[in-house]
Amino acid sequence: MTSAQVSSTRGRINKIVRAAALILSLIFMAALVSSQWQTLAAFQWNFRPGWLLPSFALLAAGMLVELSIWRFLLASLGGKLRWSRAAQTWFISNLARFIPGNIWQILGMAELAADDGVSRLTTFTSIVLHQVLSIAAGASLAALYFAVAGHSSFVIHHSSFDLLSMIRPLLWLIPLGLLLCHPRILQAILNRLLALLRRPAIAVTLTGRQMALALLGYAAAWLLTGGGFALLAAAITPITPQQVSALIAAWAAAYVIGYLSLVTPGGLGVREGVMVLLLQPLFPPPIPTVIALSARLWTIIAEAAGAAIAFLARSRDRQAAPAGGAALAVEVRDP
Repeated sequence: MTSAQVSSTRGRINKIVRAAALILSLIFMAALVSSQWQTLAAFQWNFRPGWLLPSFALLAAGMLVELSIWRFLLASLGGKLRWSRAAQTWFISNLARFIPGNIWQILGMAELAADDGVSRLTTFTSIVLHQVLSIAAGASLAALYFAVAGHSSFVIHHSSFDLLSMIRPLLWLIPLGLLLCHPRILQAILNRLLALLRRPAIAVTLTGRQMALALLGYAAAWLLTGGGFALLAAAITPITPQQVSALIAAWAAAYVIGYLSLVTPGGLGVREGVMVLLLQPLFPPPIPTVIALSARLWTIIAEAAGAAIAFLARSRDRQAAPAGGAALAVEVRDP
């Protein structure tokens, strides 16, 4: 079999795997709703829509903080983007999250940034750093909370053991992983992984201080979006002040695990399953399921609104540009 045939076969297999992952995710979510449909129909709801607006405001604020940090990472690597153009690149590429495989969003960002003269390799490097640091910050926040609050309130229902107690020692190790975010160590680890994936090597040019500031910024973004998630839950059911921190930690943990599932589009199904599992000790059924599914719709609405605004802004920029595109920087092509 020739290399071209091998590549073609591998491509077909990847497409089948992605399609299967998407179908299984949708089946899982349908089964989740179906299993609790009778409880959903009989439940006495206390919906409070007044919490929705502030929940979207916190979610948007968290997204904008993430966007600003990514733009900072890009600039540290030599890629200059005006804030408005960076926002367009960020929100338009978010639409690719719904395609199985996280690579599509990366490719979209690289192509959009290339329109403004930023090399694709530079954009790729900034996105890798963004994803690693964001996941590290979110995982550390969630792990710290569940390690410190590891008590009987987080026992999985209908189970004779406390799952959290079993994994609690491992949770303390996750924040120690932040030590691996030292620029030189992180560069070595990432390049080893990228070599296995047959991706180009990257150079981490951030200083230790810049890396620490970026991690703090991502932690703030997780707290903002997690706070928005808590307000979303408050719109569905009454919550106590003590539950807010648990909801923020559950949001971060579910989002990180869903993202690391890789093959499912936007962690579809995986994020919801983890979220239901973590919320079961806090709320009676079917509230965890409703909150998990509502959170998916909540993020889709926010991302779609951001993408719509970005499309309008990009269209306006094209119309305002002189003939021949002189207003755009010359593209720097990768070697």
